[in-house]
Amino acid sequence: MTNKVSIIIPARNEKYLSKTVDDIFTKAKGEIEVIVVLDGPTEFSIPKERPNLKFITKAKSEGLRPAIKDASYMATGKYLLKIDAHCMVSEGFDEVLKKDCEDNWVVVPRYHALNIDTWAIGNRKYSSDYFYLGCPWLNHRIFSFLDVPWRSRDAARKDILIDETMTIQASLWFMTAEHYHKRLGDLDVKRWGTWSCEQREISLKTWLGGGKVMVNKNVWNAHYQRNIDERRKLVPEYSRKKDLHIHRDFALYFLNNQWEGQVHKFDWLIERFWPLPNIMTRTYGEKYPWPDDWREYYKLHFNL
Repeated sequence: MTNKVSIIIPARNEKYLSKTVDDIFTKAKGEIEVIVVLDGPTEFSIPKERPNLKFITKAKSEGLRPAIKDASYMATGKYLLKIDAHCMVSEGFDEVLKKDCEDNWVVVPRYHALNIDTWAIGNRKYSSDYFYLGCPWLNHRIFSFLDVPWRSRDAARKDILIDETMTIQASLWFMTAEHYHKRLGDLDVKRWGTWSCEQREISLKTWLGGGKVMVNKNVWNAHYQRNIDERRKLVPEYSRKKDLHIHRDFALYFLNNQWEGQVHKFDWLIERFWPLPNIMTRTYGEKYPWPDDWREYYKLHFNL
């Protein structure tokens, strides 16, 4: 197998898919293949045919997780890169990510917001290098993990170019195909449904399974954050109530150390990244902080 990068783009009626594909082929410097999953009918034009561009076409939408899984089995590269269909990447992104990626790592680039009108990096206050899992029992809407931008870690570790991050933002991730298939066991569609918790499953399985989740600041991804109306149009049959139920079950599954592939318990991960933002130390945007007495709470409520 060569050092080819297989780039997976799930696309559900995506307006900016062609611009994303053009950007990837323009910026890549090594051997790549791009696999676009057309997840149901689209009202927008699709990318023009070219070498190393493949399509999986589905008459009816099956969801994000099945799209990623199907494309991962079509992929022929040593590496898998999943990217959303409304993104811009930095020059030579593929070679930079390959250069510093161990077999059991997941690597993400710096995250920026994308100004979709200018196709350029947008408001930098939404940029972030690090994310943490929000404390689920301080999320009063639903017992859930969320990936929260870790602004204070951004500032404290700004000069470390390749560094550990607790979790990731879901618009772009990179790893070996072997790590995805053998260590993570693919994305679990049966347990977690077709849409939710993709990035948290990848991060938690990697850390708890003995690997690392890393941010590489030598490369960046700019992502268009759709508003709520755009999301509802994209997935009109999507049940938010069902999604909240999945988020709760997902958090409890990992808090209770139920994943059979783990070599570390969940509290090991908290200890590794402690101190996490708490109510006194958190900065702007650091939601769902962790209480100082999280150890006592955890021991009281979960199976240790």
